Amino acid sequence: MKYNNYRKALSSLTAHKTDSTLPVVGLLAGLAIGAVIGVLFAPNRGADTRTKIADKAKDLSDAAKDKLHLVKSKVLSEADQLAELKDQAVDKAKTKSKEALNAVGDVIDQVKSKAQDLESDAKHTAEKVLNS
Repeated sequence: MKYNNYRKALSSLTAHKTDSTLPVVGLLAGLAIGAVIGVLFAPNRGADTRTKIADKAKDLSDAAKDKLHLVKSKVLSEADQLAELKDQAVDKAKTKSKEALNAVGDVIDQVKSKAQDLESDAKHTAEKVLNS
């Protein structure tokens, strides 16, 4: 069951072909260009125009930073989930290998016991043959 979670997390990371980062960047760039052209052709003084351009550039920069932080937090969250799933898989593999080693040890003990029983039976039979 946990293996399926691991597979789902991996497939969700590899199947993100609908990443919206590039269209958002294109949209922001288009908005910036439109804002700059609109401000440049507006009938305002140069100082007012420069102030508006600086304000718009700051707004766009803030929006880009917000998007970057959002993407970064999502990647870190997915990485944490993958690390947790990896740890669970490793722990499960360790547990299974210990169980397998214990089972092999039990089988070896049983084989040794049977071998000792056979050896004892063979000695007992040899003594009977020698004594008769």
